[in-house]
Amino acid sequence: MASEKTPNLGLNQIDRTSPKTTYFDLEKYLDQNWRAVDDFAGDVNDGVNEIKKRLDTTERKAVTLEPGVQIIHAEKASPFSLTGLKGRTLVNLLGRAGSGDQIGSLLGWEADLAVDTSNKAQGMGSIKVTAKNATGVYNVYSSGLKLTGGRYYIALADVKNINASNNIYVNFSTGSNKALRQSIDKSQFVTIYTKCAPANDTAINLEVSAISTATGQAFYADAIRLYEVSASEYAALDSMTAGQVATKYPYVDSVMPVRNPYVIRYGENLLPTLYEWSAKQGSPVISDMRSVVVTSDNKLIHNVSPVVPGKTYTLSVESSDANGRITVTNNPESAILADKTGSGVLSVTFTVPTGETSINVRLLGAATAVVTISNPMLNIGSTAKPFKPRDISILALQTDLYADPVTGLNAETVFERDGQYFKSKKWNRVVLDGSFAWFLPGSYAGYKVVGTAGLPVTSAWDALYVTKYDGKKLNKNSGMTSADNAYFRNQATKDAFDISISSADSGWGDNYTPTADDIKAYFNGWKMKISGQAASSTYDGTGTKAWVEQAYARHTPSYVGEVKDLNRISSEGPLAYTLNGLTPYQLVYQLATSTVEPIASEGQLTFNEGDNQVEVGTGIVLREPADVYTETVTSYGNRMNINNASFSARLLKNRTTQMLSVYKNGALDMRWSKSNGWVTNAGALAQLLYASDEDRESAYSVTYLMLDRSPLVPFTGTYAVNEKTILVDLVESVQQANSRVSVLENKKADKDNPSWLMPTLLNGWAGEVQYLRLSEGLVLFRGGIRDGATLPGTHLFTLSAGYRPKKDMEIRVRTSDGSNDALNSTIIIKASGVVVTQNAWFNRGAWFDGISFLAEQ
Repeated sequence: MASEKTPNLGLNQIDRTSPKTTYFDLEKYLDQNWRAVDDFAGDVNDGVNEIKKRLDTTERKAVTLEPGVQIIHAEKASPFSLTGLKGRTLVNLLGRAGSGDQIGSLLGWEADLAVDTSNKAQGMGSIKVTAKNATGVYNVYSSGLKLTGGRYYIALADVKNINASNNIYVNFSTGSNKALRQSIDKSQFVTIYTKCAPANDTAINLEVSAISTATGQAFYADAIRLYEVSASEYAALDSMTAGQVATKYPYVDSVMPVRNPYVIRYGENLLPTLYEWSAKQGSPVISDMRSVVVTSDNKLIHNVSPVVPGKTYTLSVESSDANGRITVTNNPESAILADKTGSGVLSVTFTVPTGETSINVRLLGAATAVVTISNPMLNIGSTAKPFKPRDISILALQTDLYADPVTGLNAETVFERDGQYFKSKKWNRVVLDGSFAWFLPGSYAGYKVVGTAGLPVTSAWDALYVTKYDGKKLNKNSGMTSADNAYFRNQATKDAFDISISSADSGWGDNYTPTADDIKAYFNGWKMKISGQAASSTYDGTGTKAWVEQAYARHTPSYVGEVKDLNRISSEGPLAYTLNGLTPYQLVYQLATSTVEPIASEGQLTFNEGDNQVEVGTGIVLREPADVYTETVTSYGNRMNINNASFSARLLKNRTTQMLSVYKNGALDMRWSKSNGWVTNAGALAQLLYASDEDRESAYSVTYLMLDRSPLVPFTGTYAVNEKTILVDLVESVQQANSRVSVLENKKADKDNPSWLMPTLLNGWAGEVQYLRLSEGLVLFRGGIRDGATLPGTHLFTLSAGYRPKKDMEIRVRTSDGSNDALNSTIIIKASGVVVTQNAWFNRGAWFDGISFLAEQ
């Protein structure tokens, strides 16, 4: 009988039935057994050491989250810790001329130009360029540009072919530029680009061109931009892929920093609740967040964006009978990527085509059958996973991060301390409007120099970037020898800023000296003219002064024709703009001394164990208060709308491309259907069907992505790869959360016991008017004033930030003429906080007791 072995270690046992056991085999029964015991002990020791390492030693893995969408594999489910995020600035030397939203200053060479709103790479439209001749070059171009010798430039455009027979390219009219990418693609917009390094200062046109072989050949051009870059970036262009160039140099309007960066981890299930799906055909009936009743005519559709080109995904659902059907198409729906019909668990696996960044998922029934489809799941990989609700993780920062536009130096950086994010502030941005105290340092033929003082001190007179209302960059020039120059004038304190304005822009003739109010009116969007004459006329001291709105902006309400009331237009505060993307003058400059300031943030980025789809981007707006418009639809009853420009409700502050979340009374509301892309001229919108009275009476806010693009930068950081590190992170998070809760409790205590504030009275008014804000946002007044100026538009005082109404308010107050204390006068409390008189006041006394309003949240 063979010798048996022990069951666990496999040690040799003596066969006591054999005569050979009389002779003891030392090798077999001792040495082999001891070696086996030792091997076992070694394996146990290795296992114990590995466990000790995981439990006693912290270990992290560094990860860089690049701009755009990517798949990140994590060894453990763990939080992401930010270690690096820095600013970047792009200055588009074309301003906003190449946005494609309007022809504006763009010209056509042997071509007809038209705006096409149905074909665009970004914004509201693109320029359709149609050849006039059968042969030769035809293009859209921007003129009057100047390149500086010894510097480096890249020009880019997004183009889509219609029926051109030759490549579309971008070039400078002087030649000597290298075309790095051209395109003739008809299926999509493609980024084309060229580079140029002139030896001498050169005046050029920037052209997007093709060569015609027949009259009527055409292409679309959008997002035309021109950037100055560093020598190293210029040299790197030859070795970069087209995708890398397009990501590094996106289209921006004018001067743009890294604005509101974010990173989103989309979770194992990439599909939201059924209430949030983006579109319907017919009338599918949503039973709950996970089930819908459909037919072949009543379909539920969702646009999934973003997805990773070339990546494999699996869609799975549960179907109540054999007529359940699921399909996956590209977007727009020109090709079916996957399609399956059946009952029970249905799943399809597909690969996203190259160049596609979004797909459409459809839930429907075969023929006319009524089918219930439930638990839709879209996950990464070729294997269907069990259903899980979508669990998005996000880290969003509400801030601008600047750096030198060419060299990238002096970049603002983000860091985290005790659960709070801060930035090193090295740059300052100022919107130049009528709120500044303007004066007139100089007057010259064809232009005037205006200035203001008291700005935070700059590092140097020329460490600045100034743009006009059209986004064009002004020249840095201490001599101020022409219009459209700017610099910091006071060389000692570097806090006084000057800018030169042409007579054509301002309407101030050479023989007219503008007052401080005239200058304020200009920066509030008004051009002076001669009353009764054309808007292009200039006032030289003869005739009656009048003003017309600048073409770049519109007040609310918009004024038609000319206005003669200077008091009104010089003091009405910041402009309310139409959705043309244009802004006032703005100044961006480097500060003499950097500071540290806290950043508003939301969320904690975490990774799931395994593959994670992650998106890095910019332009997120967190929880902006939203006005809601309710419409009555026959088939639905009440439907509520957010950011629907088809109605008169107040829109969001920025044009938007994607609604991310809707909050009802501060809590996430997942019932809203949220669109992506360009739905109205305000962008994406959100809608809620079957709204109740309680819904309509609630307060809403939204988190969304802005249309206006900004530079993208990577997030660098680490995540835990063992249990010890995860436990340490958990303990730190609990401690930080408790600290923040304590701070919030103290703040709430302050709000519950508010103090009265006393404003600084202006224009001769005296007294003790006071105001406070209650915890629910109600601002109350008490006290009174007397003996000040009484002209309409007199500035009484200014309310502090946080104590201002969301829009201008007109309120009656009790006043006195000395003999009658029951007279009424009117004040206007502006959204800017400015409180002014509207009519001729009685100034022996004015009482504010009883005045109240809800402050802007």
